[in-house]
Amino acid sequence: MRKFINSFRTRIIYLFIQSLLIAAVVTFAMYKSLQYYYHHHVFYGDTYMKYRFWMREVGDIYVFLALYIPFSILVFYLLTRTYTKYFNEISTGIRQLAAGDFSHQIEISSKDEFRQIANDLNEASSGLRTAIQAETLAQRSKETLIANLAHDLRTPLTSVTGYLDLLNQPSTTAEQRVAYTKIAYKKSRDLEELMETLFDISKLDLSLKATEQSMVDLHELLLQLLDEMYPLISRVDGRIDQQIAPNLTVYGNGKELARVFENLLSNALRYGDVSRPIEVRAARQGEVITIQINNYGPPIRKEDVPHLFDMFYTVDQVRNMPTKQTGLGLFIAKTIVEKHEGTIEVKQTDGRIRFEVTLPSDLRNL
Repeated sequence: MRKFINSFRTRIIYLFIQSLLIAAVVTFAMYKSLQYYYHHHVFYGDTYMKYRFWMREVGDIYVFLALYIPFSILVFYLLTRTYTKYFNEISTGIRQLAAGDFSHQIEISSKDEFRQIANDLNEASSGLRTAIQAETLAQRSKETLIANLAHDLRTPLTSVTGYLDLLNQPSTTAEQRVAYTKIAYKKSRDLEELMETLFDISKLDLSLKATEQSMVDLHELLLQLLDEMYPLISRVDGRIDQQIAPNLTVYGNGKELARVFENLLSNALRYGDVSRPIEVRAARQGEVITIQINNYGPPIRKEDVPHLFDMFYTVDQVRNMPTKQTGLGLFIAKTIVEKHEGTIEVKQTDGRIRFEVTLPSDLRNL
């Protein structure tokens, strides 16, 4: 009822009735004033008598209707001037929005639909400003990432080229050839890893806007990922202890989520003690799904923990896979998880390091 009372149509009807009443009161007052004047101050033969006779011939009611109707329109126009101002404010706001000025705010004091329109336009302006700022930051971050990786590509590429040149030297001994070949192979692996990271970064959207999403079964995704990573796990003689519950459905981007868990498992293989199994746990907890990647090994230094998810941050504790680190794996993982409205954190107790990812569960298919 309150919404109906404060609506634009109700306000216009109210103002229209008000203008009619004001015009009626003023016109009636004019009529009574003229009537009094003619009765007390105008006598037979005066100049004003001919106007009185004319009004009598036309009809008093018609004369005063001729005054009442235009006066009603004038009063209605004056009473609705505020809405003309509202139209101008909204029109100005739309033009500012179209021109790219997202800082302009529309101020309307009414309680009807005009205020709602103004609020909607202000929210749209704020949302666009936030989206553009996020997009700009994402683009700058991506450019910075690619620039840093491109710079890092030069070192292994130069090393590979240099050692291949040495292999072609006639003075190189057989023993040196073996050593140079191993070094060149290692550097080429570093180069391959950097190229893969650069390719992933070029495809990754670093903003928090939604990407193409669908139903994803984390049970199937994690099992498939473990199968795909088997050669890497075998190369370091690692073992996986997995307990993954069925029907772990989320709504998200399967490729991006796979990248998260691939990064976490790669870190566990790279930094952990592979003589003990890496534990992969996934289960539903209420309205969220929790995925844990646990590994054993030397604890992460306290000063490193707050920066683990920062861009380009690395720690000097590589044990099993001595390749050049870019400091992007956990940063990418955190970015993807936050795009899926989830959280990622690290915990460590008694020699066990746990990376825990929490994602909102999709309960529609249960």
